[in-house]
Amino acid sequence: MDNKVTEYFKVRSYEVDLNKRLKPYFVQTYLQEAGYAGSQFCGAGYDALRAQNLAWVINRIHIVFNGLPVWGDEVKLDTWSRGKFGPLWIRNFRMFRGEEQLLEATSSWTVLDLEHRSIFRGMPPFIEGTNCEEDTLPFCTKLVVPEGVEMKLAGSHTALYSELDTNGHVNNCCYTEWAIDALPYEYLASHQIKDIEINFLAEVSHGMEVEFHLGREADDIWYVSGIYAGIPRFLVRLEFR
Repeated sequence: MDNKVTEYFKVRSYEVDLNKRLKPYFVQTYLQEAGYAGSQFCGAGYDALRAQNLAWVINRIHIVFNGLPVWGDEVKLDTWSRGKFGPLWIRNFRMFRGEEQLLEATSSWTVLDLEHRSIFRGMPPFIEGTNCEEDTLPFCTKLVVPEGVEMKLAGSHTALYSELDTNGHVNNCCYTEWAIDALPYEYLASHQIKDIEINFLAEVSHGMEVEFHLGREADDIWYVSGIYAGIPRFLVRLEFR
């Protein structure tokens, strides 16, 4: 069954960087908004799951950029479900500016039992139709810092009220912002994002002070790990051009 959903966005002034390009943080907010619309279309939207004290939580995401829209651009974002694989639900995306494909992404999600803060093993209402003929990205994989990449402390951040989502923990989009801000300014000002992979490993709640550990592989690949109380909370791989 065709379950593709299309959302449209216009890039606003407050969403762009010093080069007028859409910030990766806001790219993820667009994906998140389209993902909510896609899950609602499939019968497992926010309200349907909350009625059962359940919620979607993201486990991994991989975004491949051909380019970025700029201030004033209007973009089209397509999203569709690839169905369930083990405990994971797979959702993919493609963003267009006119006929130009700007990015494609794949993500994996689980359903969280909000009372017990554990993975819900049952089946929420869901249409299992897929659009696999459109999929070119493999499923997200487990990220590991390559051997030989030295991870050094690169600051910390205390999770703020404004960063929390409706599940009561830090919204997934914030990890992208935190990771990018851990890199040197001079590097970011002269490079453009090419590829982002994130593994979300454990919740971050209000008031947690997360340490950032930064490592570099080759010239244009960086790893950022977020650690609280000795427990890795997320790992990000960033590749630039």
